[in-house]
Amino acid sequence: MQGSPQAGSDFAANLNIRRLVYVRLLAIVGEIVMVSVAVLGLAMHLPVLMLSVGIAAHVLINLFAWWRVRSGCVIGTKEVLLQLCLDVLVLTGLLYLSGGASNPFVYLLLLPLVVAATILPKQHVWSMAVFVMVAYGMLMFDYQAMSQMDGHGGSHGGEDFNRHVTGMWFGFLLAVAMIVFFVLRMAESLRERDQVLAQARESALRDEQLVALGTLAAGAAHELGTPLSTMAVLTQELEQEYCQDQDLQQRLGILRQQVGRCKDTLSMISASSGQLRAEGGGRIALDLFLQTVVDDWCLMRPGAQLDFDATGEQPAPIIISEKGLSQALITFLDNAADSSPGAVEMHCQWQAKQLQIEIVDRGAGMPDEYLQQVGKVPFTTKAEGHGLGLLLAHAIIQRLDGGVEVNARPGGGTCVKLALDLNRLLLND
Repeated sequence: MQGSPQAGSDFAANLNIRRLVYVRLLAIVGEIVMVSVAVLGLAMHLPVLMLSVGIAAHVLINLFAWWRVRSGCVIGTKEVLLQLCLDVLVLTGLLYLSGGASNPFVYLLLLPLVVAATILPKQHVWSMAVFVMVAYGMLMFDYQAMSQMDGHGGSHGGEDFNRHVTGMWFGFLLAVAMIVFFVLRMAESLRERDQVLAQARESALRDEQLVALGTLAAGAAHELGTPLSTMAVLTQELEQEYCQDQDLQQRLGILRQQVGRCKDTLSMISASSGQLRAEGGGRIALDLFLQTVVDDWCLMRPGAQLDFDATGEQPAPIIISEKGLSQALITFLDNAADSSPGAVEMHCQWQAKQLQIEIVDRGAGMPDEYLQQVGKVPFTTKAEGHGLGLLLAHAIIQRLDGGVEVNARPGGGTCVKLALDLNRLLLND
């Protein structure tokens, strides 16, 4: 479920640029309306040509932003900051040509800052704040004064002031409309994102439970396969040995059928199991855990010869008795014993928070193409194998933040090296 943080940041920047296009379009319409009302309605003498050039530049900036969104290009936060700075430059130019800081629409300079504070990182917001303050400061001392409206002299100063206040009111409404539009859209996106994240968390928890069930079922199926095969062979031998005893033959027949049913059920579980998740048990010392795994395996494979040793810092760390890890180790030991039951070695060594395990055999080994597939896809070289054992074992080790390396052993055989980070197994008391 997971996309990278950088990818999520890029998607958010693209979405914010799209919203900025709409906000900028509203601002451009407002600029055109204000210039038209001032020149045509109020008969004010303004540099219409230069103002038109400024508005045209704003249009070009918006068209470029729209093209960037439509082209599917990845837009970073720095580009968003640059476009907001261009907005400030255009607004500063328009205000410079129409009265500077005395223009009733001067606080529209705050709009890019509000947008930046909503969507950009803190360092970019502070940069934008300094830029806006510098622009406003310049407009206080350097600007082109608006010529007095035709037909109005000093006696009409009160009327001019009222019109100025009206302009401030209209500019305030325009700023409020654009800010509310942008912030509401951002809040809506955040709510949608939170809802998606909540659904993803619920789905992940549900999947974790299903995966845990699949792990236990698949591990049990793999471990029970060998004992059931042994039972089936012994049952067949008993039927041949006591062929004259009809009562025993009947009972052995029932036993053979039940064993067959168990094997069919386990085959179905193995075939339908998915990814893995190792489940932990109680607390146990690491050396005792490894010895317990070896003892359990020796009971299941009494005919195999195992050379086992475990060394490391003493006292050994206390870990969680991880059922999945023991299943994985038994799987690797089983495969080694299947290749060379008379010569299996398991060497364990731990230091600090690292555990190294090496399991080797003296069997025929595996071809290079098989070595490359181990742990990636189900495959088997056994006549009755399902190819799931090694896949399950690899998945468990990876789930525990470990690594598996399978190589051909010099002189014949296979060497499996396991590297485990004990941080996932250590108890946090």
